[in-house]
Amino acid sequence: MKFRLAIEEIEPDHWVAYVLDLPGCFSRASQEQEAIDRAPQCIRQHFSWLRRHGVLTPPEDIPFETVVVERFLPYESEEEAGYLVNAFFEDDMRPLSFWEVEAARRLMDWSRQDLLSQVSSLEESRLLVPVPNEKFATMRGILFHIANAENWYLDRMGLGVPFASLPEEAFERLRVVRANAWSQLPHLIGEERLTRHSGEQWSGRKVVRRLLWHERDHYLHIQQVLASSSLEPKKKRR
Repeated sequence: MKFRLAIEEIEPDHWVAYVLDLPGCFSRASQEQEAIDRAPQCIRQHFSWLRRHGVLTPPEDIPFETVVVERFLPYESEEEAGYLVNAFFEDDMRPLSFWEVEAARRLMDWSRQDLLSQVSSLEESRLLVPVPNEKFATMRGILFHIANAENWYLDRMGLGVPFASLPEEAFERLRVVRANAWSQLPHLIGEERLTRHSGEQWSGRKVVRRLLWHERDHYLHIQQVLASSSLEPKKKRR
């Protein structure tokens, strides 16, 4: 079996290799070649994850290879200062079928289950503990970012919730944005329309690609955060 990779440096020193033939499957690394080299292992891990959800996959010992078919380097938008334009791959041009959107919904559902299993039992005090070297400051900040990014991706196709109306509680924000995604994703079936924002091109397939990647990427990130001791609430001084 051969799997096609589309690779981009989505942020400085953050390379992502998307497995185009397996929506939701990707590898990530700080270096381009490392992301490519990790792809076979990530494919096998993705198959294992699918099997846990009852999906029929190729045998575990089947040989396969990966080949990079597209590569993209970000550049700063001429329309919005400080905005990095990310990849619009040739593969993103293809309209989504009904079954592709249905598969994406299932993958998003399983990914959300995994995310909530990590964080839903955390006390509010742990959600607010500063995380060292964390871009979004706290675990609550990370969850806000996951919800906001999902809504932002959908908004690229005019399908997002007005940001001003989103709840301030992190889990409720995740719920509201996901409920909207469920209702809006069917509108992407067969959609050939392309949009452009801040010099970046978007399609229904690109939106779904980014949706499937983003939450799973932060799920892996949260695993690393929770494995550290940084979220232990500090004891109050007497």
